[in-house]
Amino acid sequence: MRNFKYIYYFLFIIIFTSAKSEENNLVFHGAYTFETFPGQKSCAVYVSIFNNTNKDFTINIESSDVSEKAEIHKMEKKDNIIKMKKIEKINIQAKDQVFFQPGGTHIMLMNLKKELEDGSSFFINFLINNKKIQRIKVLVLNKKLRENFIE
Repeated sequence: MRNFKYIYYFLFIIIFTSAKSEENNLVFHGAYTFETFPGQKSCAVYVSIFNNTNKDFTINIESSDVSEKAEIHKMEKKDNIIKMKKIEKINIQAKDQVFFQPGGTHIMLMNLKKELEDGSSFFINFLINNKKIQRIKVLVLNKKLRENFIE
């Protein structure tokens, strides 16, 4: 029964944390990360992006207000070794979607400026087509969710 509390919390976040760019009609939905422990220097952020237009877009990470550095990373397996690889940009085709998720493509925040606490939030700035910045709110979730949903 205790786990249901976390499931409801997670669903609440997904439903109420989407941001829409009026100009581009790109929807950034459900951005989240997990709380950190004292001294932790990096964390991953996940979000779903929906392109509801007939145009293609390029998306880069501009900055975050809680870290010195923010990058897009992709997990790659080579010779049975899984490594993270930095990618400069994500291309999102017309009427397509991109999912930043655990074990796949994600946003890596490095050199965190503070501990991220459950229930708090911060912003990440995405650069769209190298000209427009879209500011997205990221919610910090309890680390028990990670234990229950990510293996």
